[in-house]
Amino acid sequence: MKIGLIGCGGNMRGAHVPRIKDDGAVDIAAVADTSEEAASALMDRWGGEVPFHSDYREMIEDHRLDAVMVSSPHAMHYEQVDYVLDRNLHALVEKPLTISSGHTRALIGKAAARDRILLVSYQRNFMAPHVYARELIRKGAIGEVRGVVAYVTQNWGGTQGWRLDPVLSGGGMFLDTGSHLVASTLWITDLKPLEVCAFLDRVDKEVDINMVVAVRFEEGAFGTLNTFGNASRHDERIAVHGSKGSLVFHLHQWRVKSVLLNDEPLKIPARIREDTPDAAFFRMIRNGGRGYELPYFALAVSQVSEAAYRSVVEGKPVRVAG
Repeated sequence: MKIGLIGCGGNMRGAHVPRIKDDGAVDIAAVADTSEEAASALMDRWGGEVPFHSDYREMIEDHRLDAVMVSSPHAMHYEQVDYVLDRNLHALVEKPLTISSGHTRALIGKAAARDRILLVSYQRNFMAPHVYARELIRKGAIGEVRGVVAYVTQNWGGTQGWRLDPVLSGGGMFLDTGSHLVASTLWITDLKPLEVCAFLDRVDKEVDINMVVAVRFEEGAFGTLNTFGNASRHDERIAVHGSKGSLVFHLHQWRVKSVLLNDEPLKIPARIREDTPDAAFFRMIRNGGRGYELPYFALAVSQVSEAAYRSVVEGKPVRVAG
């Protein structure tokens, strides 16, 4: 399989390149980045030279590719992925898919029309505990979901480079690391957000560092989705409470520490195995899309984010776009 990479920064080098190498049957055919230094560092991690392009369009036109993986500043995702899909290539995109719900909806529609796989790299949705929890909730193991309490902390605002530039990032901690939290919560529970009320603190930055978001969902459920970007380290919890029980996730320093079902350790069946977005992406391309779902939950993430930022500006609860 021949793939092209857009963006050669730390995330592509540290997360995606090792997973590409683990597959053993995927070749990086070319890379694109505005920094040749970043591209050189990626090639060192890959273990060999590959063609470098400063323009991703040139890379796509000059090479026969099966797919493209995108890890660039958030505000660039729409233009880049739109171009990828126009060339009938599959796309794996770092979160968030775009910074606009309209753009997100357009990309999902184009992927569907062209029968291409468009996968968003939300790692938690491929972790065995999260996959099994989603299955249990869908089967009614904790009854009707009545409420969720979720937060993520990180020492986020110190050395984040372009992420602190609102033109490139589109938003702060809530749109970045918080996107994982929102995506996990919505994907696991299948809750449909109706209205949000949000508060934020920029902590002397140009984007949000801390944000508290209260959400009203369909069927009467309520919840909170909170991000704290000036904490000492990563800590993350999602507590889902239903009419018959509860599920509580705890991640610390990017690892799952515990998952409790009614305050007892969750026992995960052997049939559910750990996966990664990259491995799933390659597998779905090879098997003709079996197991693939259009990323409508990524649209819900985008809609919640837009409504939350609007709520801050307007100083009142805001309806989530349908």
